[in-house]
Amino acid sequence: LPPLPPLPKFFVLTAKPPINVSTKFVYTNLRANELTCHPDIDGQIRALQDGDLEAVCKKMGNVLETVTIPAYPIIQTIKDKMMQCGAVNAMMSGSGPTVFGIFSQASQAQEAWAQLREDYDEVFLAEPLVQNSIP
Repeated sequence: LPPLPPLPKFFVLTAKPPINVSTKFVYTNLRANELTCHPDIDGQIRALQDGDLEAVCKKMGNVLETVTIPAYPIIQTIKDKMMQCGAVNAMMSGSGPTVFGIFSQASQAQEAWAQLREDYDEVFLAEPLVQNSIP
């Protein structure tokens, strides 16, 4: 695998609603042959090379959301709240139920954290460490 350049500075907010999702349920109900939208990996690589956080985020996707969100609409509610607070993008992690949002501004991430903490116990904000070179 070729090394990729680091992302510009960003903040990650995660929120887990008080539910559990069966991974077996998600994969059993995934209709892969009906999927029309997929993450744009090549586009993400180009955006990384350009140092464009917004473009990287806009090309992300999680096809498992097509199963999990209809069964657990609270996941969409959390995504919407993150986007309303200024996330560059928000999506479900894996088969769910945790949602993550990527923010370019600390103040927006902190505001989203504060708002989501009003409704959910498991809400965490981090600034990822970025290495400029691989040893």
